[in-house]
Amino acid sequence: MRTLLSNNKLRFVTLIFALLIVSGPGQADRFKPDLSDRPEVRREITVAKGQSQKNVMTFNSRVVVEGQVRENVVTFGGEVLISGEVGKSVICFGSRVVIKSTAVISEDLVVLGGSLEKEPGCTIRQDTVFIPTGAKFTREVFLKGIFFQLGTIILALKLISLFFGLLLTIFVAGLFPRQVYFAAGKIRTDFWPILGTGFLAIIIYLGLIMLSALLIFVIIGIPLLILLMMVGTVLKVFGGTAFSYFFGESFLRALGVKKMPSIIWTAAIGLVVVAFLGLIPVAGLLFSLVVSLVGWGVALRTRFGTLDNWFSRN
Repeated sequence: MRTLLSNNKLRFVTLIFALLIVSGPGQADRFKPDLSDRPEVRREITVAKGQSQKNVMTFNSRVVVEGQVRENVVTFGGEVLISGEVGKSVICFGSRVVIKSTAVISEDLVVLGGSLEKEPGCTIRQDTVFIPTGAKFTREVFLKGIFFQLGTIILALKLISLFFGLLLTIFVAGLFPRQVYFAAGKIRTDFWPILGTGFLAIIIYLGLIMLSALLIFVIIGIPLLILLMMVGTVLKVFGGTAFSYFFGESFLRALGVKKMPSIIWTAAIGLVVVAFLGLIPVAGLLFSLVVSLVGWGVALRTRFGTLDNWFSRN
């Protein structure tokens, strides 16, 4: 089995986070997440009759559940066929979902995009949420680019960015769950101070970028620019992950989901929802700006999820 956490392209980010994130105070240590979940990228995942698996999370794969999944099934794209038992929720984005008559889902069924077929006799003990997108709608998005005047090229770039964003979000949430959880909690309690911190940080950062650009022909200019790019990447990735978890948790609670998936899955769901909201003309641009400001602000103010307020005098 190949895990996303072993992706060689992410080693650079691993090194930077290992250098910057240190053990935080007691509040961050209160969260004890289960790190046994591992997202998978395979063509087909089958839980056969008589078999049991804790969780299933896939990207563009075919999932067949004939046996038991003890907790959650989360998919992005692909096809999902459930005729067995799921102990918690089934959450699918852009997937073709078929729920057979023998299927038992103990909590919620959430399908955003794609299609949903439910046979009579299936059991879903809590809520069913289905927001469909038909083939015609999908074709319009990809061929005409209804969200952008530049059409398919910009939309394709957005989707590529979303894919790599998912990899980084899953990686950071899986490697630093306590820090992400703590930082996300601070977004809820200290939103406006965090937003202000992010605004000031962006202004200072842009000023330093302009300064390094002016010094590009001097020896010190190039190293300064590289350093700033590294720092900006780390702030964006960690802050974006914390915001994705915060938004994913809020989104699932708004849907009535009582028991949250693991921190990795919740952050991934939040990132997908945030990305799609960012596609809305004008309002999406403003929303994306707020997300960036909050992400930078929470990364700095909490010192990557290890302090209540890094700038406090106490």
